[in-house]
Amino acid sequence: MEMNSSTESMDTQIIEVAKQMFLEYGYKNTNMSDIATNIGINRTALHYYYNTKEKLFQAVFGTIIETFLPKIQDILLTDKPFFEKTDKVLDIYFEIFLSSPHLPRFIIGEINRDIDQLLSVAYTIGFGNYIDLISKTIHNEMDKGNIKRIPLHIILMSFISQVTFPFIAKNLIEEVLKSDNKKLEDIIENWKEVVLMQMKALLKP
Repeated sequence: MEMNSSTESMDTQIIEVAKQMFLEYGYKNTNMSDIATNIGINRTALHYYYNTKEKLFQAVFGTIIETFLPKIQDILLTDKPFFEKTDKVLDIYFEIFLSSPHLPRFIIGEINRDIDQLLSVAYTIGFGNYIDLISKTIHNEMDKGNIKRIPLHIILMSFISQVTFPFIAKNLIEEVLKSDNKKLEDIIENWKEVVLMQMKALLKP
């Protein structure tokens, strides 16, 4: 049955409020009553749309993944040089993390809390295809001699750690930056250049 516009609007509002709360407080410390209160409805009304916190979490996490996976997949499928692709992928990750600075910490928290649930949601919306595409792209570049033949996990760990750490350590970094009257977003473009330089140092033949 097709939802009417008011139903769609309420569903969007629920997802957005739940997303903000899950990201800030984590799955464990967010409850359905608080989500309903922040939306301005009662818990019974919330259950009409999502009758369990797990189903709401799945919808929220699916929405988060879908904001950047298709964009990254489109970049990886182009014929552009490898490091040009890397530069554009970095732009997407930093754009997402700047708009949702709690996201990296949230993902790490959920990995430690229930990795099976997290992966179950991710794989239902194509995360497996994304991982396969990354692997294929990197191995193709190695076969062409465009990058060094380095274990995939070393490449991914180097990339992910450098992209996520500034946001995980945001409070500490901004404390250090306080004397210069700067916030994390003020230095991200420079940090992106450093990450790209380090990936080139790691991978260039």
